[in-house]
Amino acid sequence: MSLPKKTVLSLNDGRWGLKRARRTARAIGSDRRAVRSLVDSMFGDDVELRKRAADVARRITEVDAAPLMRHADELAGLLADVSVEESRTRWHLGLVVAHVAHTREQRLRAARLMQVLMEDESNVARCSAVEGIGLLAADEPSLRSLAEEMIARALREGTLAMKCRARNMKRLLERRTKAAGDADAVR
Repeated sequence: MSLPKKTVLSLNDGRWGLKRARRTARAIGSDRRAVRSLVDSMFGDDVELRKRAADVARRITEVDAAPLMRHADELAGLLADVSVEESRTRWHLGLVVAHVAHTREQRLRAARLMQVLMEDESNVARCSAVEGIGLLAADEPSLRSLAEEMIARALREGTLAMKCRARNMKRLLERRTKAAGDADAVR
């Protein structure tokens, strides 16, 4: 199965950037066949196509993770196997995996992958790890202490980009904790 011809051209042709990634994500939307083809593209031999497909998947999951949730295990396996030389692909996939993990088991597996990404040489991969662990811990309370530890480390030792993501994730977790406390108080 392959991506629709128009989408393949969009992924392969010319300069790539955020605008094109978002436009392609909107074009694919929740079309199951197109999403399946996008996932297949991430497993192909073309390094550039894998990176761009992962970028599009990331843009899809930023709006709505549902179209890619059925591929959560497959994508986590891919993230575990992508070579460290493909840091941009790992960066995008880290966030995709964090967004699509919808069971406790998937979130725990994704958290282990975030720990591996946190040790990556690539700053973008480490940034993905910080953001990903925050997203996971927001939905999985058992990951809260791990997330707080990784966030604190990023705030202490990270680059400006890592610190920015760490502050955002810290605020997200604080909001979730406050909301959970407010819900408990109502009961």
